[in-house]
Amino acid sequence: MIGTYANYRNLVNNMTKTLNSLMKQPQVERETAYYAHNIMNVSSVDAFLKDDRLYSYAMHAWGLKDMTYAKGFMRKVLTDHEFAGGLIDKRYQAFAEAFNFVKHGSKATQRDSATRGTVNKYMQQTLEVQSGESNGGIRLALYFNRTVSEMVRAGSLSEKNWPYQMISDKALREVVFTALGIPENIAASDIEAQKKMIESRMLRQDLTDLDRLEKFIARFSAMYDVEKRPQVSPALSLLQGSRVGVFGLSEDTLIAMQSLKFGA
Repeated sequence: MIGTYANYRNLVNNMTKTLNSLMKQPQVERETAYYAHNIMNVSSVDAFLKDDRLYSYAMHAWGLKDMTYAKGFMRKVLTDHEFAGGLIDKRYQAFAEAFNFVKHGSKATQRDSATRGTVNKYMQQTLEVQSGESNGGIRLALYFNRTVSEMVRAGSLSEKNWPYQMISDKALREVVFTALGIPENIAASDIEAQKKMIESRMLRQDLTDLDRLEKFIARFSAMYDVEKRPQVSPALSLLQGSRVGVFGLSEDTLIAMQSLKFGA
């Protein structure tokens, strides 16, 4: 059986074909067409939250699907950016910036972050979810690579608080804990103890340096197979993988997305 890392690398290495196929899936195509046709007509937070299809699409895209039900909380995120910025989980701040009604008013949904940027993220999220149906480790590896890389590019991976950022996101924490051999039940312990444990076993550079990030993902994949897929040889898994860049949308897929017509 092929290991998690080999599957992960095979998926990344063939991203163009995978994503183009994904865009043609009926539900993905249907929901994306609806989003593209209607999002630019939304002029307020109330209108955004009222349209369940648009709101749900956006929440899924920005990795907040599990919080879709919490409209009151998300209203505060969208209307009080100081509140959003104070949350440890920076996905909320990113969502508030993507749909920045506070700053841009009725023009908020006409910005690239709310249109093509959100479709981009929806495709990434959907790919991760579908990949995880056969092997949860692949989904975690893709999510970790994408999320950490986005943090690094945005300059939001804090010099001081990066361990908290890993702890606050359940999926990031699972990757880090698995790679470092930290039992999951430690998550119930004092957060400062968790921070110190992470800092004693890895460096921030393991996340900011591309080569070290790739090695960390390979380490996670091997440990994941040991814990969850013991029938796989971790050594063989690592030998089967090869490093080629960071997960993201392919050029061909980006070109295809340019053909999407936003608004009525």
